[in-house]
Amino acid sequence: MKRLFNILLYLLLAVFASGLAVSGVVYFLLRASVPDYDEDFRVAGIGGPVDILRDAAAIPHISADSAADAYFALGFVHAQDRLGQLLRARRAAQALLPLDQTFEVEPSTAQALDAYAAGVNAWLGLVSEGGRGRGSPDLLIADERMIAAWRPVDSLRLAQAFLNDLQPESRQSDLSGLSDRPFLPELFVTSPKVSLDAWALPGDRTAMGAPILTADIRGPLSLPSEWYLADIQLPTGAAIGATMPGVPFIVVGRSERVAWAFRSLSLNALKEPVSPTAAKAGNFLVMLDRVVRSADVNDAMDASMNLAPAGLEILAIDRDTLARWPDREVETLLSFRDARLAALDERQPIFSVEGAIAVQRDTVSAAARALLPLMARELWFVGSTGALEENRADKLRGVILNQLAQWNGDMDRFSPEPLVFWAWARALQKRILQDEFPSATKVWAMLNADVLFAVLSDRGGSAIWCDIRPSTRIETCQDQVRAALDDAIGWLIDRNGPDPSAWVWGEAHSLNMRWASIRSSGIISDLLSLEAPSSGAPDTLIATLFASDDDLPFATSAGTNFQAVMSFSEEAGSYFIAPAGQSGHPLSRFYENLFPMWMQGKYLAMSTDLSLARGGAVGTSRLSPVSFDKLTIQGDMSR
Repeated sequence: MKRLFNILLYLLLAVFASGLAVSGVVYFLLRASVPDYDEDFRVAGIGGPVDILRDAAAIPHISADSAADAYFALGFVHAQDRLGQLLRARRAAQALLPLDQTFEVEPSTAQALDAYAAGVNAWLGLVSEGGRGRGSPDLLIADERMIAAWRPVDSLRLAQAFLNDLQPESRQSDLSGLSDRPFLPELFVTSPKVSLDAWALPGDRTAMGAPILTADIRGPLSLPSEWYLADIQLPTGAAIGATMPGVPFIVVGRSERVAWAFRSLSLNALKEPVSPTAAKAGNFLVMLDRVVRSADVNDAMDASMNLAPAGLEILAIDRDTLARWPDREVETLLSFRDARLAALDERQPIFSVEGAIAVQRDTVSAAARALLPLMARELWFVGSTGALEENRADKLRGVILNQLAQWNGDMDRFSPEPLVFWAWARALQKRILQDEFPSATKVWAMLNADVLFAVLSDRGGSAIWCDIRPSTRIETCQDQVRAALDDAIGWLIDRNGPDPSAWVWGEAHSLNMRWASIRSSGIISDLLSLEAPSSGAPDTLIATLFASDDDLPFATSAGTNFQAVMSFSEEAGSYFIAPAGQSGHPLSRFYENLFPMWMQGKYLAMSTDLSLARGGAVGTSRLSPVSFDKLTIQGDMSR
């Protein structure tokens, strides 16, 4: 017996030791792929030395003697920090453009694409030499074919995929003929995967007398962040802003002379559907290349004409001027988000940069303010419909309606009112639409405040949608509203208990950012994800979109994922922020370092001043051309 015990003990110790050894090897391989920001490199493909200064947030400030060398370095740092993201994005976009497709762009743009590809490949070459853990943790077990050389056409594919994600999807063909009720255009268009927004103020409406330009981008909230912040010191002047890993240009940002941003146009504002092609993607890249080199706003507008995608409006400012292209009023349905922005814009005649930031972080829902009076107008003294015990329902209804009557529509994460409102709206939409489209789950499961407003306000006779077809009586919207409130109360009690004061929006509306490469691995994804209670809603200025998960209907993994406020006033400055860190490596201290700032509404200074960047810098790296180094060594030997 003793011998058997010893054998089992030795086996357990051996298994434990083996586990420790394997864990140590795995950790070593993972740790090896964390880049050293103080390491210098000798690389082929550049004409002279390039310096990469990493500021306190690990944002690279690239200094080069030529634009080609600067874009080479941008490709290098993109691969250094986001290699897994680059290769995954390339694989996802490959279906959009045949491998043998040719395309033409301006010489300077082509040179930038070539240099950028060479920079990515320079880092791939260093990784292939060994000792860097294949460059990214998720590539340790990746297919070798996935880690192929980067080509300029790959950047074009990613630009085309980006433009494709900006297009709203119409599902009218899927639903046409299924209902003879009044047409609701909002029902047949889904939100695009990515949306850009911009808001500008002329100098006579700012505290410092210079124009202000704000930029928002909405899309996936995942890890690593969709956007990579960078400062590129070009021969024509420095430029800083949000870059897209895989593309060698600043998409939204500012140079020393011009700041620019984009606004997505709604589907009804376009004369015809937009189908992004390789040519349009090439034009988009040419436009970005031109804008960053613009001398002033007029030059930027000239650079954009006939090149900007049909679904985008470009806004730009310099020290004195605000301009946009197309320079015309676009006919578009006013969204609840637009209505809230217009209200804040009209309420305040003069704005500072801090005031513009406050507008960007606003969490008041115009949808709640518009819908709540329509939903609650006849419920103050109405008894239960039977979904709950009568006395209990009447008491809870009174408490809830009193809370909502004093609420200003702020989607604050610590408040109960947002949760009550959206649970009620969700139950109401289900009652209105499920009987009409029983098999089209996405139509009634995804909350659509525009549809609810159209029906409750009886726009064009839309109130008939409240009637349930299978029943013999004709249900009114107030019948449905009353029943939906009881549905919502029952749902909230089951999940959160009977005390409405304990129902907290942030617990149901949790922001969950997952590492994109391992979404399918639940345990590891949970370990590497970032999660926090979140304020906001789909229609608030800082947007947080709802999931389609029936168990977690208000959880969010998409919404605003980049913000910037830009001005050329020296005393005001410019600022930007993204929700996660620069690095895509979970073991890097810059993987999630910006997440607390994002949640607290804090911004980083958007500065191209290298002397400021050196304060608290976390590393300085130099890229030297191989030929340059050889000449230097030979010169030293001759001396």
